[in-house]
Amino acid sequence: MAAIHRLFAVYLLLVGVAVGAYFVISPLYAGQGNLADASEVWDILNWFMAVAAVLLVLITFVGTRSLADDASGWDKFVAYGRFHLAVALLLGFLNNWFASQWGEGGFEPIGFVWVLVNTAMSILAVEMAIKLWREPHAPFGARD
Repeated sequence: MAAIHRLFAVYLLLVGVAVGAYFVISPLYAGQGNLADASEVWDILNWFMAVAAVLLVLITFVGTRSLADDASGWDKFVAYGRFHLAVALLLGFLNNWFASQWGEGGFEPIGFVWVLVNTAMSILAVEMAIKLWREPHAPFGARD
């Protein structure tokens, strides 16, 4: 199980860093008239983000289930907060991604949602990657 945790940790770290870094530098592409190039990179990253978003929901859900009965209120708040953030991230991501790839009839992705998704993905993916790497034998998202 530790190997799977480490594999998930590496994947989430790579996706989180890639999304965060490209989120910061992609406006530079668009500013130079290379918006199509920036969009092509996002089209590729979105597939990796989809897997990461589903992983984050699963990992954080298991983390809420693995809390001890005597866990403090703060530990429960953090675990459930991570889970709800992961669910919101997945829903916002899928809605915008489907709209950008397959939307028709005036259904367009919302730019501000992409800002929220990219920011949350970077933060939550890197946080959970570090957590999984440091605690490879603990249940997902167990006590900090």
